[in-house]
Parts: sequence; structure tokens; C-alpha cells
Amino acid sequence: MAPSLSKAYLRRLRNDIPIRTLIADVLDIPWKIADGRFRFLCPHCGEFDTATHPETNLARCFRCQRNFNPIDITMTHNRHDFLQAVAFLDHYLPNTHPPPSPAPTDPSPHPDHLIRDS
Repeated sequence: MAPSLSKAYLRRLRNDIPIRTLIADVLDIPWKIADGRFRFLCPHCGEFDTATHPETNLARCFRCQRNFNPIDITMTHNRHDFLQAVAFLDHYLPNTHPPPSPAPTDPSPHPDHLIRDS
């Protein structure tokens, strides 16, 4: 599960997982392009009167007046509680930290270490 539920971590879940990718590719919610706009089947009311706003990473259903961020839509679609949705989304959070460098290999022993007691 998530390492910590800090405000910064939750902010990353809401902002760093693109809502359109989450809807279409991860949650596999039916979607279409209508009038040049990305529309998805609202997991709450089942209508396509929806939109996403990539700049704010939010989605909205105009029929039932629900707003969704990645956590909200995961909770609604998967019928998860908050902690389950957070654990689910943690797997899709982009890694923004570079992988750790391999441990340096030990240098050759200093010649003084080669002296043996007689």
C-alpha cells in the first residue's frame, strides 16, 4: 500500500495520474470522442454528458452534477472505499524519482591492508 497518506502524497495521486488515461486505459470506462471532446460513461449515473479538463486533471458529469478527481472516480467505478482507491492508484503513480544508483564497488584494498602479521 501507499507509503504515507500525507497531503503531498494525496496531491500527487490527484494530479500526477492523468484523468483521461485513468478513465480509458486503467479503469476501462467506456469513452468516445463526441464533437471533438473526450466523453466517458459516468460511473455514477451512466450518461455520456461528461467532460474532462486536462489542465486541472478533473472530470465532470453534467447530468448528475458530479465532479471527479482520480481518487473519486476510482472509488465510484471500482466501488472502493478511500483507502482501497488510494492503494489501487498507487500502482499507477509515475515514479518521479530516479532509480537509486548501484552501490559503489569497494576499491582495491590499500597495500597496508595486505600486510600480514607474522
